Amino acid sequence: MSINGAGFLLFLALAAGAYYLLPKKHRWLVLLAASAFFYLAYSVRAGAYLLATITLTFAAARGMEVLRRREREELDKWPEDRSAVKKRGKRRRRMVLAGALVLNFATLALFKYLDSWLGTANRLLGLFGVSQAFRPLGLLLPLGISFYIFQTSGYLIDVYRGRVKPEGNFLKYALFACWFPQMIQGPINRYDKLQPQLLRGNDPDPVKIKRAIQLMIWGVLKKAFLADPLAEAVAELFDNFTQYQGASLLLGSALYCVQLYADFSGGTDLVRGASALFGVDMAENFHRPYFARSMDEFWRRWHMSLGEWMKDYLFYPLALSGPMSRLGKRLRTRFGPQAGKLAAPCLSTVVVFLMVGLWQGPGMSNIAYGLWNGGLMSLAMIFAPWFLKVNQRLDLDGENLPFRVFQSLRTCGLVVVGRYFSRADSLMQALRMLKRTVFHFGWGSLGAETFLSFGLTGTDWLRLGLAGGTLLAVELLLEKGVPLRERLDQRPAWVQFALLFGAALLLTAFVYLNTDYTAIMYVYENV
Repeated sequence: MSINGAGFLLFLALAAGAYYLLPKKHRWLVLLAASAFFYLAYSVRAGAYLLATITLTFAAARGMEVLRRREREELDKWPEDRSAVKKRGKRRRRMVLAGALVLNFATLALFKYLDSWLGTANRLLGLFGVSQAFRPLGLLLPLGISFYIFQTSGYLIDVYRGRVKPEGNFLKYALFACWFPQMIQGPINRYDKLQPQLLRGNDPDPVKIKRAIQLMIWGVLKKAFLADPLAEAVAELFDNFTQYQGASLLLGSALYCVQLYADFSGGTDLVRGASALFGVDMAENFHRPYFARSMDEFWRRWHMSLGEWMKDYLFYPLALSGPMSRLGKRLRTRFGPQAGKLAAPCLSTVVVFLMVGLWQGPGMSNIAYGLWNGGLMSLAMIFAPWFLKVNQRLDLDGENLPFRVFQSLRTCGLVVVGRYFSRADSLMQALRMLKRTVFHFGWGSLGAETFLSFGLTGTDWLRLGLAGGTLLAVELLLEKGVPLRERLDQRPAWVQFALLFGAALLLTAFVYLNTDYTAIMYVYENV
């Protein structure tokens, strides 16, 4: 079931109607039934994989709770051995957690990376004259597997840390793990934030429902009028990069940045709006990232739920671990306090972004993408004192508008270069494209005929310009703190209705009833 299709809208309307008609205490069952139907409509086999993950993580969380209860009983029985009892209990819980996490991520690796690994093994064996030693298995990649693996793993870690109590009802926990709006685009939700909303039985709120519909419309508009048309031009440039000068390839990477943002944030807006129809607010995933003034800030604004997950469950445990502490002490002794201070955050940052690259998919290009971002952020930490001295010497105020614009443009430039790696089919292709960009730039090669060679007509580019300009204007106003939604709510009812009706009519004419339009699969729909 495509979330950009009219069938999804009908499904939402029926589910919301059933939800608000039932008594409050039973409404969560409607959400569970809707989630099960949505996922099984995609694939029964993928539903079996999801059920296995839910069962594993539910049992592991309950097992850790049983061990915690046993620890309390042992403390009452042998209070004089308090330290030994607590140490033994923690070790047991850690073993359960480690086993569940290994199985969880091994499943993700199996479905997502096994065929790629087999292909790599075949190429290596081919160097020794062995041909096709391993055949690709062609395993079905379950819908949203990365999102629900990360979400259930975060739940397990929170249970282990004692931040949340494990859910005792299997069906209620299953609803948290398979809540259908999060399955396509995320975000990666936290148990303590999402679960209470799913279970409490929300009453219909006209203002929230209106805003949910606005958010859904905005999401589909970004996808249909920006992301999908740009996808054709980007594919042309990346698939036939040898036919274009470096200026066109740089433009292609920049267009891919716009396409990816409109696609990913548009899909997230759509599913967050769908969730909000039921009174359930999901985590925000984007906060105008292209206005960021540094790579660190960019990643705090881009795919925020993944960034928060990586920070809480990977970065801090790694940076504060014993080995990192010992490494920092050695470096402090040998190279000074600054080296010892930066060792843990820099190395942990590189590891985190290496994982972010692998999260996007297999292949050396994704690893290079992770290392590019992690390396830049580590270098920024290392040279931060030097940058500060330069800014002070040049009397560059951080709030100075020209300097802020320069910082944002510099950050966007680094992001654009990084996208060569994340969009290219291979690391070699990305490097060849970068080489052409540097050594065969072709100043003045971006004429009208070049733009038309990307597969889009002049009318298409005009529509893209209008759509992109509208998105930029809205984002700029929001970045300046203008409360657009609040101001819209203050307008007369007929103005609000006219705007909403006009946007819905636009979607109906150009998307839902347009036989020439076919929604392209979301970039991160099946990661």
